[in-house]
Amino acid sequence: MPRLRPLQDPVTVTLDGRAVVADRGEPAAIALVAEGYWALARSPKFHRPRGPACLRGGCDGCLARVDGVPNVMTCRTAAADGMSIETQNVVGSRETDLLRVTDWFFPGGMNPHELAAGVPGLERITKAIARRVTGVGKLPTSARPAADAVRRSIDTLVVGAGPAGMAAAIALSDRGHAVEVVEDDLTWGGCLPLLLLQEGSRPHWTAWKELARRFAEALRSGVRLSPRTVAVGIYGDDVLVVSQDPAMSPRVTVVTARTLVLAPGAHESVVAFEGNDVPGVLGARAGCRLLEAGVAPGERVVLVSVEGGTPFGEIYARACPDAIFVKGRPLRVRGAIRAAEVAVETADGERRFACDAVLIDAPLAPSYELCAQAGAHVEHEDRGYVVRPGPHGAVRPGIYAIGEAVGAPLEPEALWAQAASLASACTG
Repeated sequence: MPRLRPLQDPVTVTLDGRAVVADRGEPAAIALVAEGYWALARSPKFHRPRGPACLRGGCDGCLARVDGVPNVMTCRTAAADGMSIETQNVVGSRETDLLRVTDWFFPGGMNPHELAAGVPGLERITKAIARRVTGVGKLPTSARPAADAVRRSIDTLVVGAGPAGMAAAIALSDRGHAVEVVEDDLTWGGCLPLLLLQEGSRPHWTAWKELARRFAEALRSGVRLSPRTVAVGIYGDDVLVVSQDPAMSPRVTVVTARTLVLAPGAHESVVAFEGNDVPGVLGARAGCRLLEAGVAPGERVVLVSVEGGTPFGEIYARACPDAIFVKGRPLRVRGAIRAAEVAVETADGERRFACDAVLIDAPLAPSYELCAQAGAHVEHEDRGYVVRPGPHGAVRPGIYAIGEAVGAPLEPEALWAQAASLASACTG
Protein backbone atom coordinates (compact mmCIF):
# COMPACT_ATOMS: atom_id res chain seq x y z
CA MET A 1 0.00 0.00 0.00
CA PRO A 2 1.19 3.55 -0.57
CA ARG A 3 3.25 5.20 2.14
CA LEU A 4 1.66 8.35 3.49
CA ARG A 5 5.02 9.99 4.21
CA PRO A 6 8.63 9.52 3.10
CA LEU A 7 10.85 6.99 4.85
CA GLN A 8 13.22 8.51 7.40
CA ASP A 9 15.98 5.89 7.40
CA PRO A 10 15.43 3.38 4.57
CA VAL A 11 16.80 -0.15 4.86
CA THR A 12 16.29 -3.22 2.72
CA VAL A 13 14.79 -6.46 3.98
CA THR A 14 13.78 -9.45 1.88
CA LEU A 15 10.55 -11.44 1.79
CA ASP A 16 11.18 -14.83 0.20
CA GLY A 17 14.11 -13.28 -1.63
CA ARG A 18 12.25 -10.20 -2.86
CA ALA A 19 13.66 -6.85 -1.78
CA VAL A 20 11.38 -4.70 0.39
CA VAL A 21 12.30 -1.17 1.48
CA ALA A 22 11.48 -0.46 5.12
CA ASP A 23 12.07 2.24 7.68
CA ARG A 24 14.79 1.16 10.10
CA GLY A 25 13.25 0.09 13.39
CA GLU A 26 9.62 -0.02 12.26
CA PRO A 27 7.71 -3.30 12.74
CA ALA A 28 8.66 -5.63 9.90
CA ALA A 29 5.01 -6.60 9.37
CA ILE A 30 4.10 -2.97 8.69
CA ALA A 31 6.91 -2.69 6.15
CA LEU A 32 5.57 -5.75 4.33
CA VAL A 33 1.99 -4.48 4.38
CA ALA A 34 3.21 -1.14 3.03
CA GLU A 35 4.51 -3.05 0.00
CA GLY A 36 1.15 -4.76 -0.49
CA TYR A 37 2.09 -8.09 1.09
CA TRP A 38 -0.91 -9.09 3.19
CA ALA A 39 -0.86 -12.90 3.08
CA LEU A 40 2.18 -13.44 5.28
CA ALA A 41 1.36 -16.79 6.85
CA ARG A 42 -0.65 -19.99 6.42
CA SER A 43 -2.91 -21.71 8.91
CA PRO A 44 -1.22 -24.82 10.35
CA LYS A 45 -3.72 -27.49 9.29
CA PHE A 46 -5.60 -26.30 6.21
CA HIS A 47 -2.99 -23.87 4.88
CA ARG A 48 -5.45 -21.04 4.44
CA PRO A 49 -3.78 -17.64 3.88
CA ARG A 50 -3.39 -15.46 6.95
CA GLY A 51 -2.51 -11.81 7.38
CA PRO A 52 -1.97 -9.40 10.29
CA ALA A 53 -5.21 -8.77 12.16
CA CYS A 54 -4.09 -6.86 15.26
CA LEU A 55 -0.46 -5.71 14.80
CA ARG A 56 0.10 -6.07 18.55
CA GLY A 57 1.29 -9.66 18.94
CA GLY A 58 -2.17 -11.11 19.62
CA CYS A 59 -2.79 -13.13 16.44
CA ASP A 60 -0.81 -15.51 14.23
CA GLY A 61 -1.28 -13.68 10.94
CA CYS A 62 2.23 -12.22 10.77
CA LEU A 63 4.24 -15.27 11.89
CA ALA A 64 7.25 -15.84 9.65
CA ARG A 65 10.77 -17.21 9.65
CA VAL A 66 13.18 -14.34 10.31
CA ASP A 67 16.92 -14.79 9.84
CA GLY A 68 16.53 -18.54 10.21
CA VAL A 69 14.32 -18.43 13.31
CA PRO A 70 10.74 -19.76 12.89
CA ASN A 71 7.48 -18.40 14.28
CA VAL A 72 8.60 -14.83 14.74
CA MET A 73 5.94 -12.18 15.36
CA THR A 74 6.96 -9.74 12.63
CA CYS A 75 4.72 -7.05 14.13
CA ARG A 76 7.03 -7.15 17.17
CA THR A 77 10.26 -7.32 15.16
CA ALA A 78 12.17 -4.19 14.19
CA ALA A 79 13.15 -3.98 10.52
CA ALA A 80 16.92 -4.01 10.03
CA ASP A 81 19.08 -3.83 6.94
CA GLY A 82 19.64 -7.27 5.43
CA MET A 83 16.90 -8.97 7.45
CA SER A 84 15.64 -12.14 5.74
CA ILE A 85 11.93 -12.92 6.13
CA GLU A 86 10.59 -16.20 4.77
CA THR A 87 7.08 -17.60 4.53
CA GLN A 88 6.94 -20.81 6.52
CA ASN A 89 4.85 -23.98 6.37
CA VAL A 90 4.26 -23.83 2.60
CA VAL A 91 4.94 -26.10 -0.35
CA GLY A 92 5.30 -23.92 -3.41
CA SER A 93 5.14 -20.20 -2.75
CA ARG A 94 3.59 -17.71 -0.38
CA GLU A 95 0.87 -16.90 -2.93
CA THR A 96 0.30 -20.51 -4.12
CA ASP A 97 0.72 -23.05 -1.36
CA LEU A 98 0.12 -26.48 -2.88
CA LEU A 99 -0.94 -27.85 0.49
CA ARG A 100 -4.04 -25.66 0.29
CA VAL A 101 -5.66 -28.70 -1.40
CA THR A 102 -6.04 -30.07 2.14
CA ASP A 103 -8.78 -27.51 2.66
CA TRP A 104 -10.62 -28.66 -0.47
CA PHE A 105 -10.32 -32.39 0.25
CA PHE A 106 -11.72 -32.03 3.77
CA PRO A 107 -14.48 -29.38 3.56
CA GLY A 108 -16.03 -30.66 6.79
CA GLY A 109 -12.78 -30.48 8.74
CA MET A 110 -10.02 -32.97 9.43
CA ASN A 111 -8.61 -34.70 12.48
CA PRO A 112 -5.20 -36.03 11.39
CA HIS A 113 -5.07 -38.33 14.43
CA GLU A 114 -7.98 -40.38 13.07
CA LEU A 115 -6.87 -40.72 9.45
CA ALA A 116 -6.71 -44.45 8.61
CA ALA A 117 -6.86 -45.16 12.34
CA GLY A 118 -6.58 -48.86 13.06
CA VAL A 119 -5.35 -49.80 9.56
CA PRO A 120 -2.02 -51.63 10.01
CA GLY A 121 0.84 -49.91 8.18
CA LEU A 122 -1.35 -47.25 6.59
CA GLU A 123 -2.03 -45.51 9.90
CA ARG A 124 1.69 -44.90 10.41
CA ILE A 125 2.09 -43.53 6.88
CA THR A 126 -0.84 -41.12 7.14
CA LYS A 127 0.36 -39.80 10.49
CA ALA A 128 3.84 -39.22 9.06
CA ILE A 129 2.29 -37.28 6.18
CA ALA A 130 0.10 -35.30 8.58
CA ARG A 131 3.13 -34.31 10.64
CA ARG A 132 4.80 -32.93 7.53
CA VAL A 133 1.86 -30.98 6.14
CA THR A 134 0.74 -29.47 9.44
CA GLY A 135 2.65 -27.28 11.83
CA VAL A 136 4.19 -23.83 12.00
CA GLY A 137 7.55 -24.08 10.33
CA LYS A 138 10.83 -25.94 10.52
CA LEU A 139 13.31 -25.84 13.36
CA PRO A 140 15.79 -22.93 13.50
CA THR A 141 18.71 -23.02 11.09
CA SER A 142 21.15 -23.21 14.00
CA ALA A 143 20.71 -24.20 17.61
CA ARG A 144 20.44 -21.42 20.14
CA PRO A 145 22.65 -21.61 23.20
CA ALA A 146 20.76 -22.18 26.42
CA ALA A 147 19.71 -18.88 27.94
CA ASP A 148 21.04 -18.19 31.42
CA ALA A 149 18.39 -17.19 33.92
CA VAL A 150 18.88 -14.95 36.92
CA ARG A 151 16.68 -14.15 39.88
CA ARG A 152 16.03 -10.59 41.02
CA SER A 153 14.05 -9.02 43.83
CA ILE A 154 12.79 -5.53 43.09
CA ASP A 155 10.50 -2.93 44.59
CA THR A 156 7.85 -2.46 41.88
CA LEU A 157 7.20 -4.12 38.53
CA VAL A 158 4.62 -2.79 36.06
CA VAL A 159 3.68 -5.11 33.21
CA GLY A 160 2.59 -3.06 30.19
CA ALA A 161 3.62 0.40 29.03
CA GLY A 162 0.32 1.44 27.52
CA PRO A 163 -1.76 4.30 28.99
CA ALA A 164 -2.79 2.35 32.12
CA GLY A 165 0.71 1.07 32.86
CA MET A 166 2.14 4.52 32.24
CA ALA A 167 -0.30 6.12 34.68
CA ALA A 168 0.45 3.48 37.32
CA ALA A 169 4.22 3.86 36.90
CA ILE A 170 3.98 7.64 37.28
CA ALA A 171 1.75 7.45 40.37
CA LEU A 172 3.97 4.88 42.07
CA SER A 173 7.19 6.70 41.18
CA ASP A 174 5.77 9.93 42.55
CA ARG A 175 5.23 8.11 45.86
CA GLY A 176 8.84 7.00 46.06
CA HIS A 177 8.66 3.52 44.51
CA ALA A 178 11.57 2.26 42.42
CA VAL A 179 9.57 1.29 39.34
CA GLU A 180 10.53 -1.04 36.50
CA VAL A 181 8.26 -1.45 33.46
CA VAL A 182 8.31 -4.31 30.95
CA GLU A 183 6.65 -3.95 27.53
CA ASP A 184 6.50 -6.50 24.71
CA ASP A 185 6.26 -3.85 21.99
CA LEU A 186 9.25 -2.15 20.37
CA THR A 187 8.66 1.00 22.41
CA TRP A 188 6.38 2.40 25.09
CA GLY A 189 2.95 3.99 24.60
CA GLY A 190 0.67 1.15 23.56
CA CYS A 191 -2.35 2.70 21.89
CA LEU A 192 -1.44 6.20 23.09
CA PRO A 193 0.13 7.31 19.77
CA LEU A 194 -3.15 6.33 18.09
CA LEU A 195 -5.15 8.46 20.50
CA LEU A 196 -2.87 11.36 19.60
CA LEU A 197 -3.55 11.15 15.85
CA GLN A 198 -5.08 14.37 14.44
CA GLU A 199 -3.73 16.91 16.86
CA GLY A 200 -6.34 18.47 19.09
CA SER A 201 -9.31 17.08 17.13
CA ARG A 202 -10.65 14.69 19.77
CA PRO A 203 -11.75 14.89 23.41
CA HIS A 204 -8.98 14.15 25.90
CA TRP A 205 -6.25 14.88 23.33
CA THR A 206 -4.52 17.35 25.69
CA ALA A 207 -4.79 14.93 28.62
CA TRP A 208 -3.28 12.07 26.58
CA LYS A 209 -0.46 14.38 25.50
CA GLU A 210 0.19 15.25 29.14
CA LEU A 211 0.33 11.55 30.04
CA ALA A 212 2.99 11.01 27.37
CA ARG A 213 4.97 14.01 28.62
CA ARG A 214 4.85 12.88 32.24
CA PHE A 215 5.89 9.32 31.42
CA ALA A 216 8.83 10.53 29.35
CA GLU A 217 9.84 12.68 32.32
CA ALA A 218 9.47 9.68 34.67
CA LEU A 219 11.83 7.67 32.44
CA ARG A 220 14.40 10.44 32.72
CA SER A 221 13.88 10.57 36.48
CA GLY A 222 14.54 6.92 37.23
CA VAL A 223 11.69 4.71 36.02
CA ARG A 224 13.34 1.82 34.18
CA LEU A 225 11.76 0.58 30.92
CA SER A 226 12.52 -2.74 29.19
CA PRO A 227 10.90 -2.87 25.73
CA ARG A 228 10.65 -6.10 23.71
CA THR A 229 10.29 -7.89 27.04
CA VAL A 230 7.46 -10.28 27.89
CA ALA A 231 6.06 -11.25 31.27
CA VAL A 232 5.53 -14.89 30.28
CA GLY A 233 3.83 -16.11 33.42
CA ILE A 234 3.24 -15.67 37.13
CA TYR A 235 4.10 -18.53 39.45
CA GLY A 236 3.28 -17.79 43.05
CA ASP A 237 5.14 -14.57 43.81
CA ASP A 238 7.53 -14.97 40.87
CA VAL A 239 7.19 -13.40 37.42
CA LEU A 240 9.01 -15.07 34.54
CA VAL A 241 10.33 -12.27 32.31
CA VAL A 242 11.91 -12.95 28.91
CA SER A 243 13.61 -10.39 26.68
CA GLN A 244 13.11 -10.79 22.93
CA ASP A 245 16.22 -8.72 22.24
CA PRO A 246 19.03 -11.17 21.34
CA ALA A 247 21.60 -8.59 22.47
CA MET A 248 20.13 -8.48 25.97
CA SER A 249 21.89 -10.40 28.74
CA PRO A 250 20.48 -12.08 30.69
CA ARG A 251 17.44 -12.75 28.52
CA VAL A 252 15.51 -14.72 31.14
CA THR A 253 14.83 -13.30 34.58
CA VAL A 254 12.71 -14.50 37.48
CA VAL A 255 11.49 -11.35 39.19
CA THR A 256 10.00 -11.13 42.64
CA ALA A 257 8.45 -7.71 43.18
CA ARG A 258 7.17 -6.24 46.40
CA THR A 259 4.47 -4.58 44.28
CA LEU A 260 3.31 -6.05 40.98
CA VAL A 261 0.98 -4.05 38.70
CA LEU A 262 -0.64 -5.77 35.72
CA ALA A 263 -1.70 -3.47 32.88
CA PRO A 264 -1.97 -5.83 29.87
CA GLY A 265 -4.62 -3.82 28.00
CA ALA A 266 -7.04 -5.50 25.62
CA HIS A 267 -7.04 -7.81 22.61
CA GLU A 268 -8.59 -7.09 19.25
CA SER A 269 -12.11 -8.53 19.14
CA VAL A 270 -12.79 -11.62 17.03
CA VAL A 271 -16.26 -11.11 15.57
CA ALA A 272 -17.73 -14.33 14.22
CA PHE A 273 -18.53 -14.14 10.52
CA GLU A 274 -17.61 -16.00 7.36
CA GLY A 275 -14.18 -14.98 6.11
CA ASN A 276 -13.11 -13.16 9.26
CA ASP A 277 -9.64 -14.68 8.76
CA VAL A 278 -9.11 -13.46 5.18
CA PRO A 279 -5.96 -11.30 4.87
CA GLY A 280 -6.92 -7.64 4.85
CA VAL A 281 -9.50 -8.03 7.64
CA LEU A 282 -8.21 -6.31 10.77
CA GLY A 283 -9.36 -4.35 13.75
CA ALA A 284 -9.93 -0.61 13.66
CA ARG A 285 -7.14 -0.17 16.21
CA ALA A 286 -4.77 -2.05 13.89
CA GLY A 287 -5.87 0.23 11.05
CA CYS A 288 -4.93 3.21 13.19
CA ARG A 289 -1.56 1.60 13.93
CA LEU A 290 -0.89 1.54 10.20
CA LEU A 291 -1.92 5.19 9.86
CA GLU A 292 0.34 6.17 12.77
CA ALA A 293 3.20 4.38 10.97
CA GLY A 294 2.43 6.30 7.79
CA VAL A 295 0.83 3.43 5.87
CA ALA A 296 -2.65 3.30 4.35
CA PRO A 297 -4.43 -0.05 4.95
CA GLY A 298 -5.83 0.03 1.41
CA GLU A 299 -7.25 2.09 -1.40
CA ARG A 300 -10.84 0.90 -0.85
CA VAL A 301 -11.26 0.55 2.89
CA VAL A 302 -14.57 -0.39 4.51
CA LEU A 303 -14.89 0.42 8.21
CA VAL A 304 -17.63 -1.62 9.88
CA SER A 305 -18.75 -0.16 13.19
CA VAL A 306 -20.28 -2.79 15.49
CA GLU A 307 -22.45 -1.64 18.39
CA GLY A 308 -20.35 -0.63 21.39
CA GLY A 309 -17.18 -0.04 19.36
CA THR A 310 -13.98 1.74 20.33
CA PRO A 311 -12.54 5.24 19.94
CA PHE A 312 -10.37 3.91 17.11
CA GLY A 313 -13.20 3.61 14.62
CA GLU A 314 -13.96 7.30 15.02
CA ILE A 315 -10.26 8.17 14.89
CA TYR A 316 -9.81 6.29 11.62
CA ALA A 317 -12.99 7.72 10.10
CA ARG A 318 -11.85 11.26 10.90
CA ALA A 319 -8.36 10.67 9.55
CA CYS A 320 -9.57 8.94 6.36
CA PRO A 321 -12.91 10.41 5.29
CA ASP A 322 -12.67 8.54 1.97
CA ALA A 323 -13.17 5.22 3.76
CA ILE A 324 -16.67 3.72 3.56
CA PHE A 325 -18.16 3.89 7.06
CA VAL A 326 -20.95 1.38 7.78
CA LYS A 327 -22.85 0.75 11.00
CA GLY A 328 -23.92 -2.85 11.35
CA ARG A 329 -22.53 -6.33 11.70
CA PRO A 330 -20.26 -8.05 9.18
CA LEU A 331 -21.79 -11.15 7.59
CA ARG A 332 -18.99 -12.40 5.32
CA VAL A 333 -15.85 -11.37 3.51
CA ARG A 334 -14.92 -12.76 0.11
CA GLY A 335 -11.37 -12.96 -1.17
CA ALA A 336 -8.57 -15.44 -1.81
CA ILE A 337 -5.31 -13.96 -0.52
CA ARG A 338 -6.82 -10.50 0.04
CA ALA A 339 -10.25 -9.17 1.02
CA ALA A 340 -12.26 -8.22 -2.08
CA GLU A 341 -15.85 -7.80 -0.86
CA VAL A 342 -17.62 -7.46 2.47
CA ALA A 343 -21.31 -7.99 3.21
CA VAL A 344 -22.74 -6.10 6.19
CA GLU A 345 -26.08 -6.48 7.94
CA THR A 346 -27.38 -2.94 8.44
CA ALA A 347 -30.63 -1.40 9.60
CA ASP A 348 -31.65 -1.29 5.92
CA GLY A 349 -30.78 -4.92 5.25
CA GLU A 350 -27.73 -6.59 3.76
CA ARG A 351 -25.31 -4.38 1.86
CA ARG A 352 -22.21 -5.40 -0.09
CA PHE A 353 -19.11 -3.33 -0.70
CA ALA A 354 -16.09 -3.93 -2.92
CA CYS A 355 -12.92 -3.38 -0.92
CA ASP A 356 -9.28 -4.28 -0.44
CA ALA A 357 -9.30 -3.89 3.36
CA VAL A 358 -11.96 -4.29 6.04
CA LEU A 359 -11.64 -2.68 9.47
CA ILE A 360 -13.84 -4.07 12.23
CA ASP A 361 -14.56 -1.61 15.04
CA ALA A 362 -15.92 -3.81 17.83
CA PRO A 363 -15.52 -3.75 21.63
CA LEU A 364 -12.01 -4.85 22.60
CA ALA A 365 -11.59 -8.02 24.66
CA PRO A 366 -9.75 -7.52 27.97
CA SER A 367 -6.36 -9.25 28.20
CA TYR A 368 -7.28 -11.18 31.32
CA GLU A 369 -4.91 -14.15 31.04
CA LEU A 370 -1.93 -12.95 33.09
CA CYS A 371 -4.24 -11.52 35.75
CA ALA A 372 -6.11 -14.82 36.00
CA GLN A 373 -2.80 -16.65 36.40
CA ALA A 374 -2.03 -14.33 39.31
CA GLY A 375 -5.29 -15.40 40.96
CA ALA A 376 -7.71 -12.72 39.77
CA HIS A 377 -11.44 -13.36 39.64
CA VAL A 378 -12.82 -13.00 36.11
CA GLU A 379 -16.37 -12.71 34.79
CA HIS A 380 -17.58 -13.29 31.25
CA GLU A 381 -19.29 -10.53 29.28
CA ASP A 382 -20.16 -10.19 25.59
CA ARG A 383 -16.75 -8.61 24.94
CA GLY A 384 -14.87 -11.43 26.71
CA TYR A 385 -13.55 -12.18 30.19
CA VAL A 386 -13.14 -9.15 32.42
CA VAL A 387 -10.95 -9.07 35.52
CA ARG A 388 -12.85 -8.16 38.70
CA PRO A 389 -10.26 -7.04 41.27
CA GLY A 390 -10.90 -6.01 44.84
CA PRO A 391 -10.63 -2.50 46.31
CA HIS A 392 -7.86 -0.34 44.80
CA GLY A 393 -7.46 -2.89 41.99
CA ALA A 394 -6.06 -5.58 44.28
CA VAL A 395 -5.86 -9.10 42.86
CA ARG A 396 -4.22 -10.42 46.01
CA PRO A 397 -1.78 -8.86 48.49
CA GLY A 398 0.96 -7.09 46.56
CA ILE A 399 -0.59 -7.66 43.10
CA TYR A 400 -2.86 -5.14 41.37
CA ALA A 401 -4.61 -4.86 38.00
CA ILE A 402 -5.49 -1.70 36.13
CA GLY A 403 -6.87 -0.42 32.84
CA GLU A 404 -8.80 -2.14 30.07
CA ALA A 405 -8.15 -5.59 31.56
CA VAL A 406 -10.44 -4.67 34.47
CA GLY A 407 -13.03 -3.05 32.19
CA ALA A 408 -11.95 0.54 32.79
CA PRO A 409 -12.88 2.97 30.00
CA LEU A 410 -10.05 4.22 27.83
CA GLU A 411 -10.23 7.71 29.30
CA PRO A 412 -7.40 9.58 31.04
CA GLU A 413 -9.48 10.62 34.06
CA ALA A 414 -10.50 7.02 34.76
CA LEU A 415 -6.93 5.73 34.43
CA TRP A 416 -5.47 8.47 36.64
CA ALA A 417 -8.09 7.73 39.31
CA GLN A 418 -7.27 4.01 39.21
CA ALA A 419 -3.56 4.72 39.37
CA ALA A 420 -3.92 7.08 42.32
CA SER A 421 -6.09 4.59 44.22
CA LEU A 422 -3.64 1.77 43.54
CA ALA A 423 -0.62 3.86 44.58
CA SER A 424 -2.26 4.94 47.83
CA ALA A 425 -3.04 1.32 48.72
CA CYS A 426 0.44 -0.11 48.14
CA THR A 427 2.50 2.71 49.64
CA GLY A 428 3.49 2.17 53.21
